[in-house]
Amino acid sequence: MARTTPFHGVNRGSIPLGAAMNPRKDYQAALALRMEGKTYGEIKQVFSIPKSTLSSWFSRLKISNNAKAILKSKEKNGYYKLVEFNRIRTKKIKEENESIIIDYKHQVRKLNRRDLMILGAALYWGEGYKNFNNSKRNGYPYLCFGNSDPEMVTTFILFLEKIIGITKDKIRCQVMIYPNLTPEDAVNYWHNLTKIPRENFHHYVALSKASREKRPANLLPYGTLQLRVSKRQHFFKVRGLIDGIINAADHLIEVQQPL
Repeated sequence: MARTTPFHGVNRGSIPLGAAMNPRKDYQAALALRMEGKTYGEIKQVFSIPKSTLSSWFSRLKISNNAKAILKSKEKNGYYKLVEFNRIRTKKIKEENESIIIDYKHQVRKLNRRDLMILGAALYWGEGYKNFNNSKRNGYPYLCFGNSDPEMVTTFILFLEKIIGITKDKIRCQVMIYPNLTPEDAVNYWHNLTKIPRENFHHYVALSKASREKRPANLLPYGTLQLRVSKRQHFFKVRGLIDGIINAADHLIEVQQPL
C-alpha cells in the first residue's frame, strides 16, 4: 500500500485517520492553516470547504499552545463582534419601530363625532357585556364595560357622554383588585381619572388570597375598572351601533369581492 507523505512541519500522528486514508486535494493545505490557528470560517473562505467537513477532519486534531491561544483570541473577538452587531441591530429595530409609530400616529387626525361613535361602539364590541338575547331568563339588559387601560376607559366614558347621552352621575363603577392592592388607593386613582362621583364607586377583590403569591404585585397596580349603566335604552343604542358597523363591514367585503 502506498504511504501518504506527511506535510512538512505537521505531526503525522495528529492527522485524522479517515482524512489521511482518503484525503481531498486541499486537505493538507487546510490542515496547515488549522495548525497556524485559522478558524473553520477562515479556512472555508480560502478553499470553500464546508465547516462540517472541516470539523470532521480537525475536531480531534492536536494543535500547539500558540495556535490554541490564537483561536481563543479569535473566539473572544468574535463574541464581542456579535454583541456589538446585536446592539446595533437592536438600536436600528427600535428606531424603525418608533418611526412606524410616528408615521401612523400622524395619519389619525382630530376625531369628529362620527369617529368617536364608531370608536366607542367598537370598544364595547371588544370589551363590553354583550348578552343581546333580551329574554327574562338572561336578565335585564345593561351596559357593562371593563378595562385596566386608563386611556381606553376615559375614551369610552367620552363616548358614553357625547354619543349615548349619559352623564357621569349615572355611571356606576366597580374596581376589581388583587388582594395585594389597597382598595382606597385603587378607588381614588379611578375616581381622580374619570371624575365620576366618589359615591358611585365600589371595590371587589377579584382573586382569592391563595392566589396572592402567584401574580406579580405590579401586574395591575390599580386593578380593573368596570363601568355599568343600568338602562335598557342605552344598551340597545350601543347594540344598534355595533350592528351598523357589522353591516358596513359586510358591505365593504362584498364590494371588494371579485366578479
